[in-house]
Amino acid sequence: MSQANFLSVVESFSQKQVLITGATGFLGKAILEKILRETPDVGRVFLLIRGGAIDACERCSQDVFGSSLFDVLRDKHGAGFDAFISSKVEVVSGELTAPDFGLSDVDFIRLAGKLDLIINSAASVNFREAMDQALKINTLSLNNIVKLVQSKAQGSKATKVLQISTCYVNGLNRGVMREEVVSPASGLLSRNKDGTYDIEPVINQLNRKINRIYQNNHDASRQQNKLIQLGIQQSQHFGWSDTYTFTKWLGEQLLIQALDKQNLTILRPSIIESAVSSPLPGWVEGVKVADALIYAYAKGRVSIFPGDDNGILDVIPVDLVANSALMCSAQLFQSASRYRIYQCCSGRLNPIRLKQFIDYIQQASLDQYQQLPKLFAGKPQDAFKTVTPKTFRLYMAALKGSTWLKTIMGRLLGSKSAGRLMDKANTTASLATIFGFYTAPKYRFDSIQLEQLQARFSVLEQKRFNAKADSYSWKVYLQTIHLPGLHQYALAGKPDLTKAQENKQQDQAA
Repeated sequence: MSQANFLSVVESFSQKQVLITGATGFLGKAILEKILRETPDVGRVFLLIRGGAIDACERCSQDVFGSSLFDVLRDKHGAGFDAFISSKVEVVSGELTAPDFGLSDVDFIRLAGKLDLIINSAASVNFREAMDQALKINTLSLNNIVKLVQSKAQGSKATKVLQISTCYVNGLNRGVMREEVVSPASGLLSRNKDGTYDIEPVINQLNRKINRIYQNNHDASRQQNKLIQLGIQQSQHFGWSDTYTFTKWLGEQLLIQALDKQNLTILRPSIIESAVSSPLPGWVEGVKVADALIYAYAKGRVSIFPGDDNGILDVIPVDLVANSALMCSAQLFQSASRYRIYQCCSGRLNPIRLKQFIDYIQQASLDQYQQLPKLFAGKPQDAFKTVTPKTFRLYMAALKGSTWLKTIMGRLLGSKSAGRLMDKANTTASLATIFGFYTAPKYRFDSIQLEQLQARFSVLEQKRFNAKADSYSWKVYLQTIHLPGLHQYALAGKPDLTKAQENKQQDQAA
């Protein structure tokens, strides 16, 4: 490929006007930082941010630019950082799920006319979200994206859309999951002639069920529980493990159909974790899917879990996903064509088996627990074991039965140890319910199309916007980058568990 035929992220973003939704979230923030740091000639970046108790601009200042993620950019610009941000970023105060984002007709049309690209990274990633909320956020809010695109004046260059989805829209399917429209594992949905699926009847059915719950349950807590159960039941009925992945799949279908398969790229990351290198190795916010298990193990709350030791746990660093988003955007800018789907994952180029992942974490835990006191209260006492889902169910039934009896006896004798065992059993059961699907995978995600896309950029930009999952060692990443990153970034501001344990022991002694 000649130099003239290479795609370029830097050139493509020059003077472009971009809207990002979900900029206060983990991935949205990483994409924004990458755009501002690596494509400083970008025209303007609009951030849709919800106001409320505090003004949207103030929330942006605190929740976005107050993040340590922007430290490298802040150091680069020094005293001029705020001026640089003001020259490049404009906050749009709006609500994702409200019609027209809650903007006036005039403001909505004005925004639509300015945009070259919309990056939609907003989502509810709660696997057990109430059905009404998951549907609004992950599916129906995309009607606002469609309307923005369609509200641009005729004759103007079409606004492109990059939709951030998830590899797990592949649901309960098995085998190699390719970068294409997903067929529901249940086979219950009608396929259209164009290869998409007829989702309108499904959405209408879900709304009827939601309205029935509203009408029949006036207690807010009961209503919420019913909506959560509805989400789980309907998702599994149609072929997905949870409400998040089901409603994200519905969102993909909505966009493909409403945009007439044009000017759209869908990027599906797998489990997104801490940055491997840029801008800050180990940077992460919150406790992600794999981290929930690591954190519970570190605190002695989980030592056994359902899983397939030989299954691929597909984890991908957040900076590789942000780089993929920019490359996908560059391609959208350069060529208007049918929609594309890419999967940003590690399972094809650099697969790691669940057992290997656990072994690396356990080894690091034993070696580093003293250096990571926010993560560990002390030296881990139990090995983390995985068993088959069937064995796990039998084990948990036996454990809860024996622990319940010990708890009753302990209360009579004044002991609290059995109560701690019951807490551990409940934590294990809860995490297994939410995350068990991800630790016993029956699939492998393919990423060959994303790899082919990266090859269309110059060698310099391939390094600058690296998205290659085989560019790092899992042992090095998990032990020397990810665990310290959890301690430094995700648990920033959390108490030192070692001191908390010492204080607790002193109080008990007193």
